[in-house]
Amino acid sequence: MSIPLWNAERLAEHLQQSEGPCALAMYSSEWEAIVTDPACMRIRVDDHLVHRGDGVFETLLCEGGALYNLEAHLQRLFRSAETLGLQVQHSADTLRTILVETFRVTGLDRSLGRVLLGRGPGGFGVDPAQSACTSLTVVVYEAPLPFMAAHPEGARAIISSIPPKSGGLAGVKTCNYIPNALMKAEANRAGVHFAFGLDAEGYLSESFTENIALIDSEGRLVTPPAFHHLAGTTLERVKALAVDEGRESIERQVKPEDLFGMREVWLCGTTAYVTKVVELDSRPLPTGSLAAEFHQLLQHDIAFNSRVRTPVL
Repeated sequence: MSIPLWNAERLAEHLQQSEGPCALAMYSSEWEAIVTDPACMRIRVDDHLVHRGDGVFETLLCEGGALYNLEAHLQRLFRSAETLGLQVQHSADTLRTILVETFRVTGLDRSLGRVLLGRGPGGFGVDPAQSACTSLTVVVYEAPLPFMAAHPEGARAIISSIPPKSGGLAGVKTCNYIPNALMKAEANRAGVHFAFGLDAEGYLSESFTENIALIDSEGRLVTPPAFHHLAGTTLERVKALAVDEGRESIERQVKPEDLFGMREVWLCGTTAYVTKVVELDSRPLPTGSLAAEFHQLLQHDIAFNSRVRTPVL
């Protein structure tokens, strides 16, 4: 077998002929500019973000030409970076401008974006000291429909066998999503939409990218405490909306068997919005009208609440 050796011109020719990334726009701190040509979208292979997963990220929703809940995402990004000892090279104001401009150049009214803060380029070891400064990458791509728009019948789930993240890293949005990816693969094999994680004591934690929320027999919004999972920005908005509606919101540990005694079981997330779960491990779950009501409340919040909207277009 003879492997060809290409120069930059041959590679550029190949990239022009092949399908590029699904991203529509990309900002990189390597060149401090935005590109829309897929052939130009790259991250250095020696960035520890690439070969060690040494970095943190956030996923942002643009809806109706405005970024939703941006400040909560930025606060969590900076908290995650601080936990990993990542020195953020950009101020919050500069980062805000970069995000707005990268979303703006796509011209899309609705899209998703990923902001990646990596340890930075510098060698292929594990030592963070190899990287002189952190890297920042922002990619914007088309947003799929919210889950309930594509699946109005609701979601089916299983209990996952994948162990949860341990220690303080469970509350950090790192780029190491291997357990999350394995949970999704597990759900795929079972022919369902989601998998619910359990901690070492058998209490519910989260799904692979969504938080669990429940309506109990007294009508309260119940959420598992974030001991072994990430506290979600969308879930926090849903909890605030529940309080605004005069509904009590509490945190308590919940086991899988408890779900069958609830009024409703939901998943909440940036792309899931409020999703009703109708089945767990092939057993039907109780359902009601509140999931649809809160889905609409969240959509209204996304579309009209100026306190959590950052205009892009």
